[in-house]
Amino acid sequence: MTEKVFQIIINKPKPTLYGILGITIFWALFIPNLTIDFSIEHLFSENDPAVERYFAFRDSFGREDNVITIIYEPRDALNRELYKELEDLSYQIEEIDGVESLASIFSLSDVDTRAWLGDLYDEDKEWNRDSIIQKLKYIQSDPSLGSRVLSKDLRYGAFMLTLSDISNNHQDRTNILRKIKKLTITTSPSWTFSGVSVLRTEYVGYMLKDNFVFLPPIAIILVSLLAYVFRNWVFIVFPLLTVLITVIWLLGIMGLFGLEINIMTYIVPTLLFIIGISDAIHIQARFRENLSKNSSNPKETMLLTMIQMSKVIFLTSATTSIGFIALMTTSISIVQEFGMEIAMGVMIAWLVSIILIPSGIMMFEAFEKKENHTYSPILNWLSDLIPRHPWAFIIIPLMISFTAIYKIKDLSTDASLMDDLRPQNKLYQDLKMTEKYFGGVLPFEVLLKLDKENQESKKTVLDPAVFSYLQDIEDLLNKELKNSRFFSLSTFLKSIKRIRGEPDSILYSSTTIEQILNVREKGQPKLIDQKQSTLRITGLIENKTSSEMEEIYAKLDSLSKSFPSYLSIECTGTTVVALRTNDYLVQSLVNSLGIALLLISIVMAFMFRRKSILFASLI
Repeated sequence: MTEKVFQIIINKPKPTLYGILGITIFWALFIPNLTIDFSIEHLFSENDPAVERYFAFRDSFGREDNVITIIYEPRDALNRELYKELEDLSYQIEEIDGVESLASIFSLSDVDTRAWLGDLYDEDKEWNRDSIIQKLKYIQSDPSLGSRVLSKDLRYGAFMLTLSDISNNHQDRTNILRKIKKLTITTSPSWTFSGVSVLRTEYVGYMLKDNFVFLPPIAIILVSLLAYVFRNWVFIVFPLLTVLITVIWLLGIMGLFGLEINIMTYIVPTLLFIIGISDAIHIQARFRENLSKNSSNPKETMLLTMIQMSKVIFLTSATTSIGFIALMTTSISIVQEFGMEIAMGVMIAWLVSIILIPSGIMMFEAFEKKENHTYSPILNWLSDLIPRHPWAFIIIPLMISFTAIYKIKDLSTDASLMDDLRPQNKLYQDLKMTEKYFGGVLPFEVLLKLDKENQESKKTVLDPAVFSYLQDIEDLLNKELKNSRFFSLSTFLKSIKRIRGEPDSILYSSTTIEQILNVREKGQPKLIDQKQSTLRITGLIENKTSSEMEEIYAKLDSLSKSFPSYLSIECTGTTVVALRTNDYLVQSLVNSLGIALLLISIVMAFMFRRKSILFASLI
């Protein structure tokens, strides 16, 4: 059966090539359906209990990773025209679809006349620069808003945008950022865009850019090597067509089934260019070798080549595919998708190779005999040396392997979310600038939870006795995360007292607090859950490694032990869950490696049934 199929391919190369063209066009039609996105949730492990807690938090309080910080540096921070521009810009940004709320230096003046900068458009009224400085200082010192919209030195200001949940995808985020950047171009300050939403959007841009950066050099290297080895345009073009067609088919399949291109799967096309071309090279090399022995009948030579090589390259492709399929046993969705897509791509490359390569060679009659190359003496020397000293070529790799295995213990999974960005990268610099002047950009949530079923608890989270513990937590966070910003019911009430002219020492009753919360402004973060059993401290923190965050968790845990038994502290947020990913990823990869070795061993044992071959293959 297989031999008859190859005879058809060899005898009718033109119809075969047209058939491949038709199939390729068919799959190409689905490529526009592909979506490109980078979501923090892609990094979450299904086995991590922190993930369940995070989604429970989101159900109660909503998303916390949909914030954009837009920083401006004015030429003259006391110029009246500047504030006209900023006020007009704030109105325009608020009108953009997908922007849920905006906080700026003008937000506080709606509830506090002392924060009002004055009538910006009445030219008859004197513009007192000293008075403006005092009002800016007053705004900056506001406990809940100040540090988010003005730097301590008043050199920088910021707009804090919250996106609606339905706009929290790559396409909508990109459109919103594009519209805002278009608006800011016409203004006098210089602008910096920061925040997790910006980070995610820029990452997608880097993903696309990397493909355009890496593919051309890879293509040039492949063309150079193929030209040097085969010295025939057919033997250069058709292997490249093989991987190109493979990528088109795979992307089409992904588009048909609604799969996304994410932070891992974006490298699939690049990897397939490297992995997928090997089958084509094997076929061409064996054909050249057979042709050098019998050049009188190229069709018979090609048929012999395909009979010899189809099973061999199927085995190599299948074992490679099995190795990647083993990644589907991991608990992280993007790794599962990556393994599945590479496995599919490898088998597609095998299928395309055994159809396209013989058809192309027969179609264009590329029957030149193979010439000796400069590397042939080296290969001949190795082919003579290895059989004479086989143990040397086993022991040396084993020694290198054992050394590498021993050094694995020095590998660290201690990483931060910004490790992938280089210090000279503009996005990295923008994020660091935000940390320096406005606190961090990474979402971090701390919850003070009250167990209402606990017999000792006859209070609510709004009870002054309970409420005081919230301040203890916030004090610890401010001490440990100095370049971060936090917002809680405690800081919100401090701001209210400041506006009312009341001392900080005054304690509001639960009823008063409920009344204040009922009239909270649109877009203000939700600070207490509906059941009134959880108080929230929401923060944007500086970049920290997982080990540094573990130290903070330990200190919070130690603090919670001093609380009454009916109170507990829980840390959550995208930063908390994402930083745990490295440990789960390493564990998953080790498990996948074991599964891959087991499956490959079974296949090799079934195919060859020789311990020596199995041992050598696994080594």
